[in-house]
Amino acid sequence: MRVLKRVALGVVLLNVLLVVAAQVAKRMLPAYGDDDSDVFAAVAAMDGAEIANRSNAFRAGSGTAVMGGMTIDLTEADFATSATLELTAVAGGIDVTVPANWRVEMTSSVFAGGTDNYTDPDAAADDAPLLVVDARAYFGGIAIRSVA
Repeated sequence: MRVLKRVALGVVLLNVLLVVAAQVAKRMLPAYGDDDSDVFAAVAAMDGAEIANRSNAFRAGSGTAVMGGMTIDLTEADFATSATLELTAVAGGIDVTVPANWRVEMTSSVFAGGTDNYTDPDAAADDAPLLVVDARAYFGGIAIRSVA
């Protein structure tokens, strides 16, 4: 019984810390850019966010989801050689959609979560535009998918 009380207290404290972290993230992390911006940043803290970028010269983007969900649609974006995307999910999730002709390379740091690159590496040519994704998932998940 004593162990059960400690576990319950630990779960409650973890939830309180996550709620505080979400509120801090919402106030401190800047969100900028619009659908046609070359660079954007988005934050979903205890809510959801949908980003659809249509830039002809996309360079970089960042997305942070803390106890929330985010979708990033890059299917109408374009760039010459390479672009970067930094993603962080803390007790939340991020789903990114890219064109099938992009190459996607992902590095990840995960704790009690997951990251997946579902794009087909054989579908894009060797000289195709390269999207470099730096993904961090803590108690959350990040997925990159391509659209045919």
